[in-house]
Amino acid sequence: MTILSAPDQPISTLTVAELETLITEIVRRVLREEMLQSVRENGRTMSEEFLATFGAWQDDRSAEEIISEIYASRTASATDVTL
Repeated sequence: MTILSAPDQPISTLTVAELETLITEIVRRVLREEMLQSVRENGRTMSEEFLATFGAWQDDRSAEEIISEIYASRTASATDVTL
């Protein structure tokens, strides 16, 4: 059941879970609308800018060099953890 489809239902009759769902749906809708309508100085929307970043990573190193750097940057922690 989508809560937003029942506008006649008083808020006081909603459960906490239903109120959280309602608030989440409202926030998602507002953010989605804002992101789609928000135009940057360069004339592109935030969605267009985000999509333009796909495949944009360029690196002159080989895959093996990148993997070696990743493994070299990892560290093992010898900290004792007790619960």
